[in-house]
Amino acid sequence: MTSPTQSDSPTAKRPDPVRKWGGAALKIGVTVGLFWLISRELDTDEIAARLRNADYLILLGATLLIFLQLASNSERWRRLMQLDGVILPYRNAFRFYLEGMFFNQALPGAVGGDVIRIYRVRPFCRGLGQAINGILLDRITGLIALCCLILVGLPLLLQRVGDSEPVIGFVAVMIAGLLGVGVVFAIARMNEEGVGGRIRGGIIRFARLFVRLIRHPSEALPVLMLGLITQVLVVVVAYASASGLGLAFSFLDCLIVVPASILIATLPISIGGWGVRETAMAAGFTMLGASGTDAVALSIVMGLQLVAVGLIGGLVWLLGGAVRPPETLEE
Repeated sequence: MTSPTQSDSPTAKRPDPVRKWGGAALKIGVTVGLFWLISRELDTDEIAARLRNADYLILLGATLLIFLQLASNSERWRRLMQLDGVILPYRNAFRFYLEGMFFNQALPGAVGGDVIRIYRVRPFCRGLGQAINGILLDRITGLIALCCLILVGLPLLLQRVGDSEPVIGFVAVMIAGLLGVGVVFAIARMNEEGVGGRIRGGIIRFARLFVRLIRHPSEALPVLMLGLITQVLVVVVAYASASGLGLAFSFLDCLIVVPASILIATLPISIGGWGVRETAMAAGFTMLGASGTDAVALSIVMGLQLVAVGLIGGLVWLLGGAVRPPETLEE
């Protein structure tokens, strides 16, 4: 017999609405503020002209490439769930990922889609912990792949601008990441019994799952490759979209700037990364000697492409109906 969870208890603490809505208001404020600052420094008329005169057929093709990113992400997530003994059919993984994109765009913050995926995949799992662990592993491995691509672009950046500060910053991030991995290994060796109860046990089980992935290259390498495919496709989408806008950005320019901008945009301080992504891309392309105005136009288009795919995910959510695991998984 399982003990009741905290949410089942009549005395369970309810979320503070002031904190909840205050955080959302803060992110909206950051988004609006960043766009206001950008608009003061850039030629908004030129951005509007770029958008009006774009080759929309090329932009549509670039948007369709996002579905290839979804396909790669879905397979990575499916493999990570299987690592913990969860059998998630690929079609369900793809659908849940697509639905999650809608909630990432519709809700303040960057975790709305993760919450939906946890809710969707929960019936396929033996417990909530498995659903959460799969999402956390998916996030972490995607971040590792993104850092690997940034590492590829760093020598190109150093060659172009001769400034070692970005390299020093990235090395500091890598060292922090390695220290974090060391902490995870230490946690994985701990006993689940002790102060902290179920939360402690959940953290230790996740650490052991992560360590298992690292220690088995036959499982880790395909996951990393799928993550790299996704990130390379992001660069391809950026380059194709720049071509559709008539911008003189090379593929190498996009390889240097876009991954780092995406990493910065993952900070949960704005709505869907809006404002943060534009600021980062403007700074990055300006460092390469390109136009910050053109960079913001590209970033806006990439954001709108994500919104378009997210809206399709919203339609799937509304019209697709319930999803039940195969009977073999329910027994």
